[in-house]
Amino acid sequence: MTRAARALVALLLVVASAAPGVMAEPDEVAAQVERVTQAYRDGRFQDALVSARDLVKQFPDEPAPRTLYGSIAEYIGEFDEALVAYAQARALSPDRAGAQYRMGSLLVRLGAYDQALTHLDFFVTSFPWDARWKFLNGDAEQKAEVVKAEPGLEAIAQLKVDIVMEKGDLAQARTLAHEYGLVAAGRNYCTDARQRASRRGSDELFKAFRLAALATPPDPDCVWWYGQWLTDEGYVRLAQHMVSEGTRLTTSPVNRASGERYLKVRLMGGRSISKRAEQLAIIGRQRYLRERDADGATHLLEEAIRLEPGFPRPYLHLARIAWDRGERTSALDWLTRAIQADPEHWRAHRNLAQALVSLGRYADAEPRLRRTLELFGDDTGAQLMLARVLYSQGKYEEYVKETRLALQFAETWSRQRFPEVREFLTNYEAAGTASTLPPTPDPRVLMGWNQD
Repeated sequence: MTRAARALVALLLVVASAAPGVMAEPDEVAAQVERVTQAYRDGRFQDALVSARDLVKQFPDEPAPRTLYGSIAEYIGEFDEALVAYAQARALSPDRAGAQYRMGSLLVRLGAYDQALTHLDFFVTSFPWDARWKFLNGDAEQKAEVVKAEPGLEAIAQLKVDIVMEKGDLAQARTLAHEYGLVAAGRNYCTDARQRASRRGSDELFKAFRLAALATPPDPDCVWWYGQWLTDEGYVRLAQHMVSEGTRLTTSPVNRASGERYLKVRLMGGRSISKRAEQLAIIGRQRYLRERDADGATHLLEEAIRLEPGFPRPYLHLARIAWDRGERTSALDWLTRAIQADPEHWRAHRNLAQALVSLGRYADAEPRLRRTLELFGDDTGAQLMLARVLYSQGKYEEYVKETRLALQFAETWSRQRFPEVREFLTNYEAAGTASTLPPTPDPRVLMGWNQD
């Protein structure tokens, strides 16, 4: 199960432990809820959703099945279903905190931040009076104490901090993080994040970079790296804030220029987009890659485009689906539309160029690859593709030049030698042209330049 899935299961358990009356449900309801929850934990999301719908019909007067149904619908991107389910659960039991919390979480996904904060404050009222008073009115020491003692309040504190960050008020987010004891004064969180960055895929990497961004004083490099990690994961809105903040904080003119370029070619120049569209794009991609649910993913991605026609990522994901189906013309059309949506989007140009190379359309690919490298010159894979394209067209001097530049950069900055590329170049310089084309390994790019 993915990190996001585990996180949601954990939040559901927090809600269950904090909400009055959850443990008092009839045994039959509890058993059925557990059966559906287990399907969810196992990653059988569509089965879990269908079973949750049936469970609501079986127990129409029980709020717990509706809350579970809403949670699963939310996770797979069926936000309207989730909103209805949470509203019905709240109507059945207005004092129940579970559905109120889940509604607040969904409102964050939809970008309704002030409403989400209101819902979280309501959730706090389900805790004992002394705990909620300390959380809402206590000094920093009291707030940190109660957050540490109450997992439910810690979840609320973390979500409140995330909401303030999403709104772009990073100074206030850092203040809240310190008040709630989520970060400690004087600790170097950036060092920890750097160590974890070498273990890509670690569930702890996100937490480490997030804490580094919330530390005081913030380290510009770590704030920027957090923005790059968020970019890879698809959290465009928060990534824009982080990259802009890291760029603002740095004292290095080189880093400032790099940050401004990154914002331009990876994050739409900082142009704001709908939170709902962002989330639909993330979940649509997950549904396709995780469940191979092409139809469900397409539905979500097309809805994201309807909401934000100028958001390139949904087009890129739809191109991937079309390409995997063997629909080459459709894939090229989606990639072209991605470039029309954002002409400065490096990945859109790169993916179109790569598709054209795969189809043997080398002359068409050349200008796309040159544009790709104009936008991001450190893309070794694109430079090697350009070398292959040049070789295929008999532009041998340019092939040699681009190949040597790519090899020099890769060896200097990533310690990658690409022996097959070197061997082909050596043989060409010794014996002339070959009947085959140069190899084009496509190494993983730096963090922040992947996954789309």
